[in-house]
Amino acid sequence: MKQTLATLFFLALAMAPLSTHAVTCPDGYSDPGAGVCVPTDTGLSDATVADVLLTFMNWILGILGFFGIIAFVVSGIQYLVSAGDDDTISTAKRNMKYSIIGVMVALSGFIIIQAVDTLLTGTSSNF
Repeated sequence: MKQTLATLFFLALAMAPLSTHAVTCPDGYSDPGAGVCVPTDTGLSDATVADVLLTFMNWILGILGFFGIIAFVVSGIQYLVSAGDDDTISTAKRNMKYSIIGVMVALSGFIIIQAVDTLLTGTSSNF
């Protein structure tokens, strides 16, 4: 009987709610909710996922435009050094045409992304 009573006493003590004291967050931390202190000065960006994706797409389109211009310059050099060979001239002209198309696609992609971002966010962009 004593053992059962002692077991019940310790079970009741273990299941009793514990009182907690309110603690404020120290300097450099904020409390977004649920009593969890989160550091505010982490050095990380405050950008949203949409901002990161927009920046990533702009970088990719800029790189594609750069490679398109490099391809145009290389095909221009190829045209200059063709020395009257019809096959080399036609290859250089075809490469120029495709590099111009590539630059146009990259620029139109950039314009489309900026327009969609402006329409969805309601703010004007830097460009």
